[in-house]
Amino acid sequence: MLAGDLDQVMEIEEATFLTPWPRRVFENELVAPGRSYWVADYQGRVVGFGGLMLVDKDAHINTLATIRPAPVPALGSRVMLRLVEEGLLGGAEHLSLEVRSSNWKAQEFYRKFGLAPVGIRKGFYQDEDALIMWAHDLRDTDYQERLRLIREALP
Repeated sequence: MLAGDLDQVMEIEEATFLTPWPRRVFENELVAPGRSYWVADYQGRVVGFGGLMLVDKDAHINTLATIRPAPVPALGSRVMLRLVEEGLLGGAEHLSLEVRSSNWKAQEFYRKFGLAPVGIRKGFYQDEDALIMWAHDLRDTDYQERLRLIREALP
């Protein structure tokens, strides 16, 4: 993700989240150490994006969003795979994120990537708690096999 992508990123951000990040948060994140932001583009337009923060052996997904309807199949999975791969390239062994407690669809999506609930962050979202999800041992053979199967299932 580059600063020039932010107009399109903000369109998706505002259409996706109840409490979208302000543009200045993205601007700060793009220059923050240990951060990696990526956009998916289709026919010259940003159609999805994700962000990752690396701290030692932990990769934390800060954000992930795609346009709806997606112009390519499994767009969310493609963005998520990219984030996991970025984490692995950065030396991560564990992956975490927060998701709205009420967002069962997203929770099921993240479970596909081996993330499991480990706790609650009270009031994380202004109007709701967040479910904290983690995946451990990303370099383990079982997790690598999980990623291989997800990749192979992409249309």
